[in-house]
Amino acid sequence: MKIDCIKKTIAILAALTFGCAVAFAAPAPDSNSPAHRNRGPAAQRPDGGFLQELSEKLNLTDAQKAAIKPILATEANEIKAVHQDGSLSNEQKQAKVKEIRDNGREKINALLTPEQQKKFAEMKGEAGSRMREAFHDRLAMIAEKLNLTDEQKAAIKPILVTEVNDITAVMQDNSLSKEQRQTKIAGIREASDKKINTLLTPEQQAKWAQLKENAKQERNKKNAPGT
Repeated sequence: MKIDCIKKTIAILAALTFGCAVAFAAPAPDSNSPAHRNRGPAAQRPDGGFLQELSEKLNLTDAQKAAIKPILATEANEIKAVHQDGSLSNEQKQAKVKEIRDNGREKINALLTPEQQKKFAEMKGEAGSRMREAFHDRLAMIAEKLNLTDEQKAAIKPILVTEVNDITAVMQDNSLSKEQRQTKIAGIREASDKKINTLLTPEQQAKWAQLKENAKQERNKKNAPGT
């Protein structure tokens, strides 16, 4: 039982701390895969990847795809402009990106049949559920393995909430490539871990470092050729 518990802990850390655990609305395709290289230039753009996903899951008609494509292109351009606006704080950027995203989803929804709208809502609901589960799993794992006090849990919770919101924004940003998403998410995770680390005792910090190292080794094993 103890070994199973340790394996579960490593698996959670590997997924939540070091990887892109949440495949949200528009995961970018592998640009090095033969299937990706053989697709057209439009499909290789981030918005093209999301359009492909929508087409497959909602069974879009050619007319619907043609109408949705410019919506996603405009969305990506507007989000890119927000990220490049140095006059905005991170919070303001997140709010504007959310507004752009919501507007885009409303326009797409208006082009769908009632049955497609239901599936589209389910897609968004499933993504939100994965994010909430990831948050609760991460908080519960940290609390259990590091024996956090109530004060520590109360201080760490908003850090993880911010982490979830930031990662959500990155995963929904169709202007980013797969590599850019991974880099940004890794930076978000690292920033969160640093903040959490400052709230821990020296003994807890040592345990936290060991858990992350174990998770990293486990991830490297899974990613090694031939495994």
